[in-house]
Amino acid sequence: MNDLTTVSKRLFDADSLNASDFKMFPGSSRDVTAEQFATQINRVLSQIQAGDFETVDFANEE
Repeated sequence: MNDLTTVSKRLFDADSLNASDFKMFPGSSRDVTAEQFATQINRVLSQIQAGDFETVDFANEE
């Protein structure tokens, strides 16, 4: 299974995140393939699932 198929299942399947109307933008790096983008999304989802992240609260910054 390639990264595009994997990320699609992780984001949109009813037994997973069940996301809808999902949009992401590559920012200033426009020379990225769909497969590279999917690889990064899968990496981030895996880190979140493993608890390997730090919560940042921008609401209280001055």
